[in-house]
Amino acid sequence: MYKILMINTVFFRGGAAQVARMLYNALNKTSEFTSYFAYGRGTKVTDKRTFKFASQLEVYLHTFLTRTTGLQGYGSYLSTRNLEKFILEKKIDLIHLHNLHGYYLNLSFIKFLGRLNIPIIWTLHDGWPITGRCTYLSGCDRWRKGCGNCPNLSWYPKTYFDSSAFMWKKKKEYFTFLKWNPIIVCPSQWLANKVKKSYLNKFRIKVIPNGVDVKIFKPKDKIKIREKLKIDPCKKVILFVATDLKNKRKGVKYFFESLNYIRTDNLVVITIGEKINLSQKIVVNLKQLGYIHDKNLLSDIYNIADVFCITSLDENFPTTVLESMACGTPVVGFKVGGIPEQVKENCGILVTSKDTEALGKALETLISNDQMQKEFGANCQKRVLENYTIDKFLDKYIKLYRELLTYSN
Repeated sequence: MYKILMINTVFFRGGAAQVARMLYNALNKTSEFTSYFAYGRGTKVTDKRTFKFASQLEVYLHTFLTRTTGLQGYGSYLSTRNLEKFILEKKIDLIHLHNLHGYYLNLSFIKFLGRLNIPIIWTLHDGWPITGRCTYLSGCDRWRKGCGNCPNLSWYPKTYFDSSAFMWKKKKEYFTFLKWNPIIVCPSQWLANKVKKSYLNKFRIKVIPNGVDVKIFKPKDKIKIREKLKIDPCKKVILFVATDLKNKRKGVKYFFESLNYIRTDNLVVITIGEKINLSQKIVVNLKQLGYIHDKNLLSDIYNIADVFCITSLDENFPTTVLESMACGTPVVGFKVGGIPEQVKENCGILVTSKDTEALGKALETLISNDQMQKEFGANCQKRVLENYTIDKFLDKYIKLYRELLTYSN
């Protein structure tokens, strides 16, 4: 039985953790694989196959170092040694890396991996591996030539000192280390195209889109759910979802500005995520539901919406879009990152980033046309079932695991 190790910043929170956890759980249900999950931060998990290896003190020190110097991956030395010891003790056959950023891992870990002589898969959930500091590219091309003069020092991972040019060189040195040869997996063709223009272009690059659980996220009886949640069945509902509504990258202000271009007084706006105090005047009925962790309830809320809106300024392959589409709810948003790969023609309407007037008109077009909503919603669900189910996602990764393990033996 092959032993596969997932490595990510955390076990629970965030899209990368969700993807890694799905693979971890699926592999442990097979007779062919045993999976382990190593993580540095967050709530400790009681599952015997999980391993929290980073010390909180080193996380604090690592964070302080990054904030004050701009250096990334230069802390967590002892924590990284704990992880390396775990890998050797368990005699891992294949390592699947996810997010390596997050103040929990030393970059020297890459050279350790190169000495193992086992298959390595690295799924890129954002652009951090190819930049000098940022996790999201946001239209910036400095990463192609070496970074420097970073305009986004306040973005995660936040720093007060611009070391992006130095860190770009150090990342290139580590991530192109001759003795390791990872398979780079990107959830979107958009990110894969970016990686092909970076120093990681020497490696094999593969696209495996993320999947969504269509047993949970599926069309339901909208009227019954609206009655249960006390939402007027005659109202038009626009849904906006973001874990952190204060995050500027999510473009929340553009969403609320776009509502000024919708000519109706029959509108309810629902938000999911951290509740915020809005500075601008909102002329519609607004319901902020806060965090929702229950996926069945989340599915219900996607179902009561007439339209799902996403105004992120930079996204790889957002799970929220897949969840909405799986529920048969069409999407309106900005044409950025991997979103156009998800929202194909007749699944929604995408407009130029930050164009609030075009966004508002697109929202109005859909909420005022019941037939278009119905057709687009059906197209959305069909597209997810044909391309983005969990089963398809898992099958592609398991096929890759088998290929690499067979070749390595």
